Amino acid sequence: MKKNSFEKFMLVFATVEPIATIPQIIAVWNSSGSQGVSLITWAFYTMTSIIWFAYGIIQKDKPLILSGALWVTSQGLVVLGILIN
Repeated sequence: MKKNSFEKFMLVFATVEPIATIPQIIAVWNSSGSQGVSLITWAFYTMTSIIWFAYGIIQKDKPLILSGALWVTSQGLVVLGILIN
């Protein structure tokens, strides 16, 4: 597979993978939906995603930038939902 084709392939996965977090986001934003969900774990995930996002920006790597931005957003929404509920 050529590099350009593989990059397009990775852009698709960089978009699709964070979508898997949507059910967790919905669950924690529903009333009492954050019970049993670890704030420490999700905060750690968010912090590491921020680091990967920054790394993607430094490397000018589109899949890492896209994936990082989506992960920070989705994981941040989980953390916020836990804190609010």
